[in-house]
Amino acid sequence: MQVIIDFISTMPFWYWWVFAVALLVIELSTGSTYFLWPAIAAAATGVISISPLGAFWQSQLLAFAVLTVALSVVAPRYVKPWLHKTQEDHQLLNERGAQKIGRRAAVDQPFANGVGQVRLGDTLWLAESESGENFEAGVNVVVTRVEGTKLFIIAAD
Repeated sequence: MQVIIDFISTMPFWYWWVFAVALLVIELSTGSTYFLWPAIAAAATGVISISPLGAFWQSQLLAFAVLTVALSVVAPRYVKPWLHKTQEDHQLLNERGAQKIGRRAAVDQPFANGVGQVRLGDTLWLAESESGENFEAGVNVVVTRVEGTKLFIIAAD
């Protein structure tokens, strides 16, 4: 036991950072976030050990233990929901057409027989009026549905 105490009491601050990196490597291989909190605590303890508060090995171990427990209890509540987003959050990720529904566009050229072109972002799109209405150039419209590369639109309110 004395060997461990001697090692910890003479340990330079950067050993805490090496320990933090080792824990991060374990975390990256498991992906569980269980080793993330002790890794952050070890990095913070390395910073604390540089300050006058960390002059004693007992204060370093206490700081590491308190930070690990505090982060393990508090942090998952805020981080895990962010890491594990549901499929509903990414419903339209690979459906570019569906992402356009509800967006506003401007008529680029006057419509004829309910068909024309609209500018959405920096691209001109073939568009068809849902009601067969002809729009003049410059009128704002809203995309209601998409079929392939054709946008179906209605007049914007």
